[in-house]
Parts: sequence; C-alpha cells; structure tokens
Amino acid sequence: MDRLSPEQLNPSIYVGLRLSSLQAGAKEAHYLHSLKLSYQQSLLSNDNSDSEAKPSMGQLALYLLALRANCEFVRGRKGDSLVSQLKRFLEDEKGAIGHNHQGHPHTSYYQYGLGILALCVHQKRVHDSVVGKLLYAVEHKQHLQQGHLPVDTLAMAGLAFSCLKLSNLNPNLRNRSTVALGRVQEKILKAQTPEGHFGNVYSTPLALQLLMASLRPTVELGTACLKAKDALLASLQHKAFQNPLMISQLLPILNQKSYVDLISPDCEAPRVLLEPATETPSQTQVPEVIHVTLKVSSTFLSYRHSVSVPVSSSLEDVLKKAQEHSRFTYGTQASLSGPYLTSVMGNKAGNVSSGNSPSPRHPPAARYC
Repeated sequence: MDRLSPEQLNPSIYVGLRLSSLQAGAKEAHYLHSLKLSYQQSLLSNDNSDSEAKPSMGQLALYLLALRANCEFVRGRKGDSLVSQLKRFLEDEKGAIGHNHQGHPHTSYYQYGLGILALCVHQKRVHDSVVGKLLYAVEHKQHLQQGHLPVDTLAMAGLAFSCLKLSNLNPNLRNRSTVALGRVQEKILKAQTPEGHFGNVYSTPLALQLLMASLRPTVELGTACLKAKDALLASLQHKAFQNPLMISQLLPILNQKSYVDLISPDCEAPRVLLEPATETPSQTQVPEVIHVTLKVSSTFLSYRHSVSVPVSSSLEDVLKKAQEHSRFTYGTQASLSGPYLTSVMGNKAGNVSSGNSPSPRHPPAARYC
C-alpha cells in the first residue's frame, strides 16, 4: 500500500484488505483516496490523446469493486460516467464476440465476467444479451481457446452469475444462470489436482471464493474445499504468494469471504489494526548463486549469454542483469499482475490474451516477470 504511483495503484489490494478481518488504519483511507484521484481523473478526462494511460475494463471493474468494498454505491455524475464507461466496454466486447459467438473478446472472458460482477454489486443491470455471451461461453466449450475456459475465468464467471441471482438482476436468465453455475462448479471440481489446487495454485483462491459461496453445498464440495485450503496453506508456507494481486484474491478466502459479499458489505464489522511486521535480524549469509543461460533464436538475430544471479531471483532480475552486461534488450509493461514481457531482442510478444490480462495485447500469464 506504500506504492502510490499511478502504474502501481491496485484496487484489488484494497478489496482484499476490506474483505479481511484486518485494517490498515489511516493508510487504508489514504490508499482509497489515491485510487479515487488516479482513476477518476484518468477515466473522466475528455482528452483521448493518451488512451494507453486510461484503465482497462478489468482495472475499472476492480475500482468499482473497491468503492463497493467501502460501502459506496456509484452515484451522481461521476458515478454515472464510470458505470457508462464499463457498460461501453462490455458492449464492445459483446460486439467482438459476435452474434454467432464465433469471435473472442478483445480482452478476455475473465475481464468480461469481472465487469458484469462489478456492475452487479452496485445494483447496475446490464442487458440480457451481455450476460448471454458469458453464459454461452460456459455452455459451449468448443468455441473457446484450447476447448475450455481456465479455472480462474470459470470462477469469475460463476461469481458474476451468483451475484446476478442473489441480486435478482436479469430474471429472464435466472434458469440459465443456475444451470451455468452448476456447470462451472462441476468443471472446477474436475480440475482439482492431486495436491488439492484447482487448476494451479494461483487460480485456487478465486475458485474457492466461488465454491464457498455456493448456494447448494454438498459433501463432495466440502471435502474438495478443505483439501484446497490445506494446499493453499502449504503454498503459503513455501512463500508461493508474493504477487500483490494474487495475495489480494487469497485474503477473502482466509477470512471466509468472497467477492459476492460485496453485494452487502459489512463496513461496521470490527477489524483488528494491522501491526507492521517486525523482522528479527539474521546472520549475514552469502546468497547462493545460480547460472542462467539466455538464448534467443530468430531469422535476423541470434543471442546466447550466461549470467549469474542469486537463487531467489525473478525472471526480470535475470533479464536486467543480462541487459547490464551484454547487448541483450527487452521490454516490459506494467499491469496489476506485475510487469509482463512485450519484447525480447526486438521480437514482440504475440497478440494473445489471458485470464488476468488488462489489455488485449497481453501475452499469456506464464510470461509475467
């Protein structure tokens, strides 16, 4: 929450904290104030010259979730403008999918579901045709990339359907939403790994949010959720969760909450003041070093070089080290999930979209640094 630059502000952090039993005091209020200044200034600006700086559909949806987490409904001229922009995003995505469902969203079905969820918790109805596209995606897997939706995308769609049912929005689609929810739940349960994760460790928090909010709990569901929680706790002990976005999706689970609770958030519930962690001084140790070889092959240019980095280094640490000591070049762009690769030695990333991608040009999540 100390990172207040516009490119690092992350509404998901605020949502996760508000859905936990802890609070950050004045820092929490200051963070929300910073979010409002940054997002409303960029979103409500009439200047279209710098469209790249404007939040994506997913970022706008998360911002609306953050407002609702503070028990705010979007109202007035500014609120109406935010809602209108998100509805326009969804209409554009609906058009990209097409009337025959043969197309794909400019962003992803993950962001599509997130957008519907954000409007739902603010009691803003979207047209049945918009919800229908997401329902069709869940119902007809043959039209989707690789024949299926990723677990986190399924979970986000399910959370949107749950919200619509509980809020009694889009009543004409209630029966389809009920069937789709059951199908989503079934697919997520089938995706559980022997270790207990749903899909992988990072898609498990959202999957658990959906399953824990199920209106029809079963013994099978309870057993699967307990196994997944144990797997998450084991992953926490191995420090698998370092990314702020992933942590913010995990926090509600650790507090028996989900994004669906934002329909009626309890802002009067007591929350314990978060105390800064105290680090005990440890003996100075020489970090273990590993040697990494970077190899780039292309028609016009080939590259091969080895660098030495500490064993706990990230991919971006390796790339920075290579750039400092050789002719290696690369490019990244900031996102709520952290930096992602846009180019390596002049080779640009493909035009592929993935679950948490904030823009249509994002490469798969595996390429995050």
